[in-house]
Amino acid sequence: MSVYEWNSILQKIKNDFPNIFIWLEQANGFFIKEENKFIIEVPDAFHKKTLDEKYKFDILKTIRETLENNYINLIVNVKPDQTTKKKNDSDKITIIEQQITLPLETKINYIPNLNSKYRFDNFIVGNSNKFTHGACTAVAEAPGQTYNPLFIYGDVGLGKTHLLHAIGNYVFEHNPNMRILITTAEKFLFEVVQKIKEFKMDEFREKYRNVDLLLVDDIQFLKGDATTEEFFHTFNELYNHGKQIVATSDSHPSKLNLEERLKSRFTAGLITDIQQPDFETRVAILKQKAKELNKEVPDNIIAFIAEHIENNIRSLEGALITLFALSKQNNDEMSIDIAKSALKITNPSFESSKKIGIDLIQEIVANYFNIKVQDLSSRKRPENIATARQIAMYLVRNLTDYSLVQIGQYFGGKDHTTVMHAIDKVEKLMSTDNKFKAIVDELISRIKK
Repeated sequence: MSVYEWNSILQKIKNDFPNIFIWLEQANGFFIKEENKFIIEVPDAFHKKTLDEKYKFDILKTIRETLENNYINLIVNVKPDQTTKKKNDSDKITIIEQQITLPLETKINYIPNLNSKYRFDNFIVGNSNKFTHGACTAVAEAPGQTYNPLFIYGDVGLGKTHLLHAIGNYVFEHNPNMRILITTAEKFLFEVVQKIKEFKMDEFREKYRNVDLLLVDDIQFLKGDATTEEFFHTFNELYNHGKQIVATSDSHPSKLNLEERLKSRFTAGLITDIQQPDFETRVAILKQKAKELNKEVPDNIIAFIAEHIENNIRSLEGALITLFALSKQNNDEMSIDIAKSALKITNPSFESSKKIGIDLIQEIVANYFNIKVQDLSSRKRPENIATARQIAMYLVRNLTDYSLVQIGQYFGGKDHTTVMHAIDKVEKLMSTDNKFKAIVDELISRIKK
């Protein structure tokens, strides 16, 4: 395998899994084609244990995708001790894989390794994250002067990392002379261990204690006496000099497995959480993602995905991307059935939680009026389509627990007042027109079957 291919794998891991990349910066990689084995050689047993136990699956997946070979096996070895090399090998020319230099080996550089995709202007704000978004914006506009430290917590996939990078990107854009350092608790631990081995802790402290803005992701992974001690003193040094500190975690600081003195430092500032996004926010996130990918997705399909994935933004995006892949195999056609398949792929345990869903009601109403299901969510206004649409809205409202907002989204992104008007109209017609009421009753009978 060429150096280029190994560097391609490293680059992909750096983009997709920055927390894994730090464990591979000193590694060599090569592919034994005859045995279908990919060997990664790491500096020591500590690296090997970490990769084997925590990251092997994601690394192997990346290797298989990059080399387009789903049968590769991954083996992680410790690099052979160079001191045991035979004497007669000393004069031989050895070709080694190109390595990416560890950031710690160079003179301190405060150009932050930020993800440019994570910005405030593409972060979807809703009731679940409005306060946290406001706090992050305030910190970015006046680092060290408003909420310090700022502690953000919430479940996986709700946008904590996005906001952390958004703060860094905003500060870097508006105050390019500020020294910004973004890291993870895991990388902080790795650097402490590395510098202790190299007897270069002074270099480490110079790097971390002279920044203007320290951003730390996943602080819950901070562990080890030496690491915790260094972070505690780093925190104090920065805080006492009015420098901004922002940390994220999956739990409130009081619930973390950290020393009490460190918990008390975090609770001295602003603590804010991100909740699971509500339906409207999930719809907005999906629409934003589709726009970024230059794809058009029918409103009823957006609503279907948003309805069935409630707790994780990454899962929302994953389902949408899977939908695009499946629709491409079907001549770019998008339907509720394809959306269901996408959800089953991204979540094998997925099952529609409602016995009667909007998709079923729309299908039965469309068949009865001899129109297409898509007509119900379109802007077409012929009498037969408008009547069918109003009846379908009425049936969804009365046979399911969908909200007016959800119903409106399924029917072409209609406003909730439009849904209310449709329901009122159907109820009035049912009370004055027996033939119309019979149609509605027949549809209810078919749906309940």
